[in-house]
Amino acid sequence: MSNNSLFVSSARRPCLQSLAAPSDASLVAGHQHDAGGVLVTGKGKLVRGGRLLALCLALACASPALAKDSVAPLVFAPYAMQTKNNGTIATEEAFLEVPRRHSEPDGPRIRLRVVRLPATGGDGRSAPVVYLAGGPGGSGFGTALGPRWPVFDRVRRETDVLLLDQRGTDFSEMPPECPHEHKFDDAKPLQRDAALVGVKASLVSCLAFWKNAGVDMGAYTTAESADDIEYLRKAMALPKLSLWGMSYGTHLALATVRRHPDSVERVVLMGSEGPDDSIKLPLTADALLADLAVIARKDGFEDLQGSAQRVLAKLREQPGQGSSPMHGGRKVTIGEFDAQMAIAIALGRRSTQRMLPLALREAEAGNYDLLGAIALMVREGLGGWRAMPTAMDVASGQSPQRRALAAAQARQSLLGDALNFPFPDVADGLGMLDLGEAFRAPLRSDVPVLFISGTLDGRTPHANAQALLPGFSHGKELLVRSASHDNEMWVGNPAIADNIAGFLAGRGLSADVLDVPLPVFVTDRAKL
Repeated sequence: MSNNSLFVSSARRPCLQSLAAPSDASLVAGHQHDAGGVLVTGKGKLVRGGRLLALCLALACASPALAKDSVAPLVFAPYAMQTKNNGTIATEEAFLEVPRRHSEPDGPRIRLRVVRLPATGGDGRSAPVVYLAGGPGGSGFGTALGPRWPVFDRVRRETDVLLLDQRGTDFSEMPPECPHEHKFDDAKPLQRDAALVGVKASLVSCLAFWKNAGVDMGAYTTAESADDIEYLRKAMALPKLSLWGMSYGTHLALATVRRHPDSVERVVLMGSEGPDDSIKLPLTADALLADLAVIARKDGFEDLQGSAQRVLAKLREQPGQGSSPMHGGRKVTIGEFDAQMAIAIALGRRSTQRMLPLALREAEAGNYDLLGAIALMVREGLGGWRAMPTAMDVASGQSPQRRALAAAQARQSLLGDALNFPFPDVADGLGMLDLGEAFRAPLRSDVPVLFISGTLDGRTPHANAQALLPGFSHGKELLVRSASHDNEMWVGNPAIADNIAGFLAGRGLSADVLDVPLPVFVTDRAKL
């Protein structure tokens, strides 16, 4: 159990200890704790015994412990947020301890970090907005530091924005890193079934490691995270919260709407992942490849689909060897499944879509360096496991119908089941928690929801939003033409941010279709 609690029920004993101690005994710095485990807020500040005593009296010592289902107020302290290219932003941070399992309110706790971007405008009537990062495993705080900051800045002109690091991510008590990793032999092509055996063995080893480390893998589910959001609302004494998610963050937002509908004011979903969308439909990758093939002609790539087919057929007959320019010339032998995985990954977002036509053109000519570079990146990502994303993905699972449909499409797809590999097969027979069919059932709600989709999104295609939209009586859709699962979905057109902010403030959309620039494909390796 963590000792970072701001809750009265767990603060009484440390308060009593501090009363009996000399004032300097409670001298601590930053977000460290005294011997009693009381969190001291204020980044880099020293808090002496007198201030600690006052805080304790306010929270706990003057009153009996709260009931187990009660939540004490969340305490924010000033925090200087250092962005990558937008200077230092004056924000506030707090740490909230939630039950590790919400069904066990008196059990162990997990610390969550929340950074508040105070509103710089608005009429004060819009609910604060919780930003939910994708992954699973992404950082809400980390997202705001980079090129997407202007959108956060635009939204906070209307209301407070809360950057939540979900349980198990970044500053919210990440489980220990697993030391077990499957290493692929660079001299051999990837074989699908053998690769599955290898990565599953490494997962089994990681599960044993986490168990020995005291990690409760069943605590890392989308349902528990949805209840964390409700816990946050109560800790801030708010009648409602709005939600704003990207990718997996939309999956979490939808679960929160299902579990706590009366607590949600509005929702923005960017790149929607529905309750039963944790595995992707392979034919969507084929459709995206066809769309990119049309666009690629402007940059001199006349037959992208045909190029992919010919490369795969060639590697099916004879593996090829490349020297990755992104890995210091590291050599790798790749086969058909390597190429299927590489293409599937590259289709996901703009940054990799741009190099795919050149990688295939060169591979067709017998040069596998670029395709090999992508294949190596795939292999590196396959070999290791992180606790939170793994548990979340497995727990959300997929319905038998969704799994059967994905399998049927894989038999027709140019890329087979590479789009999802190693899921869902890797989790079979491991006894990991599954949230069940009620969690994955179609969702109906009167909560106002804005679905934002990119027409070139290879991770969360527009079809996902189209399937979800009929279930929302107050649903709206914003289609961003030419946007992938990347930064242009955020900043490719300034009207995107305006519509997000306006919707969250209760206003209508200025448009239902927006455009961002078409991808410019790399034609020369020197320009990578």
